[in-house]
Amino acid sequence: MTQNDTLDERQIRAARMEAEGVVMREIAEAVGVSRKTLYRWRDVPHYSALVSSLIEDTQRAARDTLRAGATDAAKRIRELMRSEDERIALSAAQTLLDRTGHPKAERVEMSADVRASGRVEVDPSEELAALLSGGGS
Repeated sequence: MTQNDTLDERQIRAARMEAEGVVMREIAEAVGVSRKTLYRWRDVPHYSALVSSLIEDTQRAARDTLRAGATDAAKRIRELMRSEDERIALSAAQTLLDRTGHPKAERVEMSADVRASGRVEVDPSEELAALLSGGGS
């Protein structure tokens, strides 16, 4: 390993700050070098690799946190679907369907004849199942 293959403490600190999104002027001040030096460090393969690696680690951690949050949110929606309050249960069910890519249900108006007779030609549960599976009648 040559002298150029290793990073000193200032370069490591600068790489960490750069990966965190700190502006170059502040990094230069904090580590005691000029901005021109920082820009030259960006051309050092080990420095740029360290910055990239730190950014990837931060992004991976953020994705993991979001995934865990999504799991918790899904559990909470399922709990709300069992609410005694029908409005809350319906809202939770709609949210679940919306978030899982199911098409919005279309409102179907019954004709006056059907309302008057009280007869429904189609089993509503079958119709709902068809709508949820992306089909329809």
